[in-house]
Amino acid sequence: MSGFGGWLVILGEAEGLRWVLDERRMVFTETQYQRVRRAKQDDEVLLYVTRGAFHNPTRDQSQLLALGRINTEVRRLRTPVRVAGRELAFGCAITIDARLPLREGAPVRPLVPRLGFISNKESWGHSLRAGPIMLTPSDFGVMKAALLNAVDRRAAS
Repeated sequence: MSGFGGWLVILGEAEGLRWVLDERRMVFTETQYQRVRRAKQDDEVLLYVTRGAFHNPTRDQSQLLALGRINTEVRRLRTPVRVAGRELAFGCAITIDARLPLREGAPVRPLVPRLGFISNKESWGHSLRAGPIMLTPSDFGVMKAALLNAVDRRAAS
């Protein structure tokens, strides 16, 4: 990886996604914190929703749902938060700059051939199982542009 473009935060459960959007905060497990501990205030984040998040993976698809920015450093919370049956002890505040309605995000599958961090283009979902993922400027730019284009198309219709 050359350089830093932004973070891709993977959300595999609709309840967790709704919590992040409502609370304007992201929370992480200890393992996730080890990946995101280098996040800084003003780093950009893309919220990626797995196709299984809404419990209907044959109907839903993996998608980018929101673009935001980290407002505070990621730190241990005084009181852990319980979301979607998981206890999460680390977190930060975020701002949501652009978003699409639930289940109407920008599809990720068409972007896969252009994403350098995905080495196996045939089995690309495996690259998006563990997050947060620190993306290069190129990969972040491809994903951010797809989300913002979808937001613009929706606004124009």
